[in-house]
Amino acid sequence: MTRYSLYKKFVCSAFYLLFGALILCGLQGCSKSTADPALLAKYREQFTLTSEPAEVQTVFEVRETLLGVSDADHEDHDHDHGEETGHDHDEHADQDEHDEHEHGDAAEHSSEEHEHEHQVTEVVQTTEPKNIAMVGQIGGLANPWEETQPEFPFAKSQAVFFLADPQAIAEHEAEGHTHAPGEECAFCAAHAEENSELLAVVRLVDEKGQVLPFDARELLNLNVKDMVVVQGEAQVLEGGMMIVKATGIFVRK
Repeated sequence: MTRYSLYKKFVCSAFYLLFGALILCGLQGCSKSTADPALLAKYREQFTLTSEPAEVQTVFEVRETLLGVSDADHEDHDHDHGEETGHDHDEHADQDEHDEHEHGDAAEHSSEEHEHEHQVTEVVQTTEPKNIAMVGQIGGLANPWEETQPEFPFAKSQAVFFLADPQAIAEHEAEGHTHAPGEECAFCAAHAEENSELLAVVRLVDEKGQVLPFDARELLNLNVKDMVVVQGEAQVLEGGMMIVKATGIFVRK
């Protein structure tokens, strides 16, 4: 065998070894997380709850609590409408023309109140933080923040995830409106903005209050559609987004 043949054989062998290493690297994942395993273990232990907290509220219930909306408010609102309805019917029996006039005024007044209520809902001021225990599902509703949160219901390389109100998801499923995660849906896209009131942004932060630079899926082994109970401090920000600074996470199995 000539020197050239030996050299050619050596180059070919080296090429195949390198090519094989690249293939193996691709299969096994050369892009594995560069996160410090010790830090991951530390924060995983810190944020993992071994039992579910007591007095759990849904995402929407927590939101109403923060905004000061109670069941009594809903009952009073319904009661007032009931009295107005009865009053209108009595006067209608006595004097049709007069009632029609009052009904028009009441309808106009009701319309103004309705518009006012919507304005109040839209213009949300930052609330005081409150310690809560909240249950929700990771994902399950359309993403209302596609431009800023393309990885919804998670955030790439950040310990952030989005919880949806379980009752809202159940209602969607009862109506037969379900599809695979990531599947495009014109109806969901059209109503995505409405979902913002049914979602909570959960953040896991370090001792300095900075969001941990670890993907929540890797940190806590979370997945889409997991039912999660979050313990922590909730707050509704100006504009309406509800955030939760988590102190503990419990995954329902």
